Amino acid sequence: MKSFVLIIALVCVAAVMVGCLYSHVTVPLSTELNKTDLGNKRGEASTYSLLWLFAWGDAGAAAASKNGGITTMRHMDRKINIILFGLYTRTTTIVYGD
Repeated sequence: MKSFVLIIALVCVAAVMVGCLYSHVTVPLSTELNKTDLGNKRGEASTYSLLWLFAWGDAGAAAASKNGGITTMRHMDRKINIILFGLYTRTTTIVYGD
């Protein structure tokens, strides 16, 4: 019985902590995906956070467009990397266009 309770407790803790040690997700910043034309160019811009104390960077659409040489934006994605409960975080805006 003790083993069963321990296993259930470990499963519950693991379910709560999903993505806490390492997470890498990319999400679209548009809901009209059936009309999406990505274009020929891609630009990225990122912000970083370290130790929950320091943050720097510019992950804005304008910075990403400038980095990719894009004058007409067609679609944007957001990519998020989190390590060790946010000890290190990188958020990247990806812009597609011409």
